[in-house]
Amino acid sequence: MRMLKDTNLLILLGVVMFAVTGGSLVGPILPEMLDLKGATHKNIGLALSAYTFCAMLATPLLGPVADRFGRKSVIVPAAMLFGVGGLLITFTRSFWLVLVWRALQGIGVGGMMNTVVAAIGDIYEEPARSRAMGYRVTVQSLTNATVPFVSGAIATIAWFLPFYIHAMAIFLSLFAAWKLKEPAASGKTQQYMTKALRALADVRAIWLFFSNFMGFVLLYGIVVYMPILVVQQFGLSTLHSGLAISAAAGVSALTAAQGGRLSGVLSEEWRVFSGFIGCGLSHLLVGFAGSYPVLLLCMAVWGLGFGTLMPTLNTAAAGLVATELRAGVLSVFTLLIYLGQTVSPPFFALFIKDGAVRTSFFAGAAVTLLPLLFTVYIGLRKTD
Repeated sequence: MRMLKDTNLLILLGVVMFAVTGGSLVGPILPEMLDLKGATHKNIGLALSAYTFCAMLATPLLGPVADRFGRKSVIVPAAMLFGVGGLLITFTRSFWLVLVWRALQGIGVGGMMNTVVAAIGDIYEEPARSRAMGYRVTVQSLTNATVPFVSGAIATIAWFLPFYIHAMAIFLSLFAAWKLKEPAASGKTQQYMTKALRALADVRAIWLFFSNFMGFVLLYGIVVYMPILVVQQFGLSTLHSGLAISAAAGVSALTAAQGGRLSGVLSEEWRVFSGFIGCGLSHLLVGFAGSYPVLLLCMAVWGLGFGTLMPTLNTAAAGLVATELRAGVLSVFTLLIYLGQTVSPPFFALFIKDGAVRTSFFAGAAVTLLPLLFTVYIGLRKTD
């Protein structure tokens, strides 16, 4: 708990909180945004896609900038850009202009999430680094658990009101400019790309990055298709599907908060293996779930798995390289989050026949074997 009194960590966790709301705040209010000029049922999803796509482009570009000029030089303007984009949306009544401001927010978040991971890696050493990464995932999970409900409730008054939450990132950026402290940037550029590519080509780095990608492929398989199962096959409402997501996020947050303790008991390979076991098992159990209470238990299993997996991957990735390469290498790590989110829904859709979504969860359980086998290989390779 002493770490939570560290102003640096609190600022970084605040940045994480706002970055996460970029998607979780918008999803629930998409139906209300249909009133915008130019919005249709076919294109309304672009409000998320424009954001994610620009974040995917900006992340690998801003990572080297953070390595060259320091984390603060990216975090402060990125948070400001994110907040200004949200504020501009509140004054907009054209859907196409909303997409422009959402793209602006995407560029901002491309410098937020990744740079926070790099900054935590810079500031803390083990085991404090694992605890800090655990707090980061806890904040992320709690935000995902609460913001959709808050956003949906506020949007019943007016669709644009939730974006004032994003606008508050402006104040955080100003506070970060004043109070955030970090180790000095090395400013070294000699052989930067050569060293970064060498680090990315390492088998252990490939394992960590692939595991991160697969974690978010599995996550969006749950997030997108579990609500359809709840509404169509259980005959319940979106309130119940939201509760199930919140239950999973809550368990994930509690599990992630124990990241420091787990790091002292289990190796990285065992924690990643256990995390994927929980994620894959939850997919399998959701596919068989015959009632809503059983589904809630399945989502708790997901929370245990994801809450174990993500802090481990973030901590291990942050420790791959030295400070002068960290943000650039981690930008690829973060890019794979957005890539996993992008490819997951169409991938699982391949396994859906006649509207029955249960087969998509069986597919999720099956593809979990890929990161599990890769993790076993890494563990065996380490013992050789």
